[in-house]
Amino acid sequence: MSSSFTCPTCGLIHDGFPALVFQGPAAWDWATDEERKADWSLQSDFCRFKDIDFYVRCVLVLPIIDTEQTLEFGVWSTLSKANIDRYWDSFEDHDQSKLGPMFGWFSNELPGYPDTAGLKCHVLPRDHRQRPLIALEPIDHPLAIHQRDGITIEEATRYFHTHADST
Repeated sequence: MSSSFTCPTCGLIHDGFPALVFQGPAAWDWATDEERKADWSLQSDFCRFKDIDFYVRCVLVLPIIDTEQTLEFGVWSTLSKANIDRYWDSFEDHDQSKLGPMFGWFSNELPGYPDTAGLKCHVLPRDHRQRPLIALEPIDHPLAIHQRDGITIEEATRYFHTHADST
């Protein structure tokens, strides 16, 4: 069982599933329109609450067992002020992986999983202006287990078709 989709950006057909994307971190979703206007700044790759909390858009990858496919999520993680500054300053660099892993807190609630916002993670910058990957801490949370051990193609298909409209 395989899946394919037409990319809305490039117009090409790709094997696998399109990424399930979150517009902003969960805290952005929870804020009122008034709070967003007063206290938040949301861009395509960065989000800031006042000058207190800093977020970066990342990619969470779940490998699909016995295939080359993955189920991917466009999600957000916090970064410390020092790390968001380092990331921002190198954003146009083609070798951002040189920054190395940076600690963060996973910042979205993935439907179908218990309490994902606040999971410990590492943000892994990638080269050539690709969004960084998220590596969850290796704990016994179902999402961390799926990232570590993979999911079946049936689970990925069911998840995608059940939750594609809730991200």
